[in-house]
Amino acid sequence: MTEAANGPSTPRDPASLVIGAIAAQVIGALVTQMAPFMIGGLMAGLSLSERDAGFVASVEFLTLALTAIAIAPILPRVSNRRVGLAAVALALLAQVASIFFNSLAALVILRGIAGIGEGAVCAISLSIVASRSSNPDKVYGYFQIVWALGSVALFALGGQLTAAFAHRGAFALIAGVTLVLAPLLFLIPDNRAGRSSGPEREAAPAPPLLGVMTLAAIMLYLTASAASYAFIAPLGERAGLDTGAVGYVLMVGSLVGLSGAAAATALNVRRGRALPISGFCVAFILFTAALCLSRDPTVYVVALIASFIIFYFSVPYMLGLAAALDRSGRWAAAACSAYLLGFALGPVAAGAVIGAADYAGLTFLCVALTTVAWGLAMIVDRQLSVGTRAVLRTDAAA
Repeated sequence: MTEAANGPSTPRDPASLVIGAIAAQVIGALVTQMAPFMIGGLMAGLSLSERDAGFVASVEFLTLALTAIAIAPILPRVSNRRVGLAAVALALLAQVASIFFNSLAALVILRGIAGIGEGAVCAISLSIVASRSSNPDKVYGYFQIVWALGSVALFALGGQLTAAFAHRGAFALIAGVTLVLAPLLFLIPDNRAGRSSGPEREAAPAPPLLGVMTLAAIMLYLTASAASYAFIAPLGERAGLDTGAVGYVLMVGSLVGLSGAAAATALNVRRGRALPISGFCVAFILFTAALCLSRDPTVYVVALIASFIIFYFSVPYMLGLAAALDRSGRWAAAACSAYLLGFALGPVAAGAVIGAADYAGLTFLCVALTTVAWGLAMIVDRQLSVGTRAVLRTDAAA
């Protein structure tokens, strides 16, 4: 459960590995990024309530999560390239079909099918980095940089397409991006090989309890993030902004959020994870409270943009905890499930809380979940640090 050194001797990852993993990550997690438009589009196009629209999104996210955790144990033994291509074909078929159905029941089934394919691809993107990359935290940082840059166009298009075609516009955009990126999955290594980590010693895998705590921390933090993010459009309406305007704010937020992703990639784990994780948890609580409790449009815009910086900065550290647990990539693949389970639970939990206690209840939910996630992450980080020091002492004595 030690981490690879990040010094000058660390081997550089092949470009094909990084590009293929990034493409898989975008395809697998694209629907989570587009959740506000999907939910807003379902509410506008099918006249669904917040609860029902959140339920449709949660079905897809839950299927994503269950697929990712189910496939995680077998990924080291199969061709990730072949599994990824088959999964993309399944997801794309469901994406296209979703455009032509207006029935709530049909959409729930189709979004569940899409989630199966997306979950497999997302698990592959994290697992292949954990098992093949010399510096997983840094590559996860690249993921966030790509999300920040790509989301500028996605949010601009998403806002306009959703305003014009409701949920069909959002589904069409997801299908189009999936189709464009699918050929890049051929760059994913077809064979499995252990991570090249230089001269440092291979450590024993982390205890299962530590892995479970890591997954719980990721899930709770993402639940809080998804709970507020899924209702960005309704929150914008409360602040006097229409769907198109919200799309442009999201576009700006994604562009500015690039600074958070770049900071995480540059800082990496040079100063450990404890301080960065503590910092973004506190910042998330403060800006989420401002987003949910204020109806002022200026406060909404500032808080939303700040939340992008925080999110893009935070994800590499949370996923890095899982990658540091072992070298096989199993915990990293399972982290995809925890990540997506958080996105699955977030919208439905937020919808229920908003219905019972308005957006003040959403604030309390986000604060509570983030606090527990922070505590778990600190325990895991401390144990990883203790394990690293023990291995270094053993090596020195030898």
